Amino acid sequence: MLSLFKRGVPLIVLTTLFGCEEQADVIPTFEVTAQTLQVNMRAQGEVEAAVAQRIMSPGRQPMTIEWLAPEHSMVKKGDVIARFDGEQLLKDSRDEELQMRMIEQDIAQSIAQQSRQVNEIQSEQQFVDHEFQFVNRFAIDDIRVYSQLEIIETLQNRDYLQAKDEFLDWKGDSVIEQNDSEKAVLDIRRQGHAVKFQRHQDALSKLQVYAPNDGLLTYERDRRGEKPSVGQTVFPGRPIATIPNLDKMQARVFVLSRDAIGLQSGLAVTLVLDAFPDRELTGTVIEVGGFPRSIERGSPITFYEVVVSFDEQVPELLKPGRKLSATISTELASEALLVPLQALEHDLEASYVYVKQGNGWQQRAVVTGEKNLFFVEVTEGLAQGDVIALSHPEVQG
Repeated sequence: MLSLFKRGVPLIVLTTLFGCEEQADVIPTFEVTAQTLQVNMRAQGEVEAAVAQRIMSPGRQPMTIEWLAPEHSMVKKGDVIARFDGEQLLKDSRDEELQMRMIEQDIAQSIAQQSRQVNEIQSEQQFVDHEFQFVNRFAIDDIRVYSQLEIIETLQNRDYLQAKDEFLDWKGDSVIEQNDSEKAVLDIRRQGHAVKFQRHQDALSKLQVYAPNDGLLTYERDRRGEKPSVGQTVFPGRPIATIPNLDKMQARVFVLSRDAIGLQSGLAVTLVLDAFPDRELTGTVIEVGGFPRSIERGSPITFYEVVVSFDEQVPELLKPGRKLSATISTELASEALLVPLQALEHDLEASYVYVKQGNGWQQRAVVTGEKNLFFVEVTEGLAQGDVIALSHPEVQG
């Protein structure tokens, strides 16, 4: 809620002026005075610890919460505070293991096939070597013994065997190279499944989350303002719980973005716990979110997140999770000439008000400054004591 009034600020005086006999309408008026323009911003939130041990979601992939320890319960170091559902992880792990075993079988088959092909080539090379030795041993190039045609045929056989031997050498190298490439591809695929398998195994080993130290267990809200719950899927690295240090507490509140006029660090805050409405606490804004955001899933309404430090620590009242309401006060301008927003009229060139002049009204251009939901500061165009119309009057020529 926004308010104009502070101590020493005069109340708005509305007077009813009657014009001449021809003007029978009653025009409500406002006398311009120097006042303080103040804004009171309402906020809702809860108490939290200024320092807390955060507990993160484990693993490297999203997991579903199966069980949670009761919030605000006292836990000891090593107690289980959360457990995740491992059924899907176990299924995925077995699928990856099966893929690894199938690829290992493919690699073994590829090695066996390579060995068989290499043995066949080596056998054929031994046969070629034997034939080559036979040709060299019995080859005679004396035309007195063999005809010229027989000599040519012998030379052709020798060239053929030599070319075949070179071909078999190339074929053996090609078979080895081809099988090595195939095994490399299979090994890359196997390593990919092995990484996934190990990731699932790591996640299965971290299905239970343990308290790192003694303390009061509280669950942490996400950016939508939702706390972890059974059945919810959480992503790795997300804070799910905290064990707070109860010696120093603070408040985290949310201010409607449209009301956040002049919101900044250092502003004074008045706080009231829902459980103790008759006890008023004070504090100071120490942190303001950089941009407004929604705090409810699917809601278009946005809020600024504000952190407030308490001026006094009251252990018996300040417990984590206790709901509270807050009023943040700020002065936009002091000793400023203020007019109600309803008195302003606008066109494409300027803003106007109607100033009382004798028995009539004069349209006067003004320059405006800061404003809240009810009043606006006028920096030029009016003087203290001017009387302006709160509704559109008839301007006399």
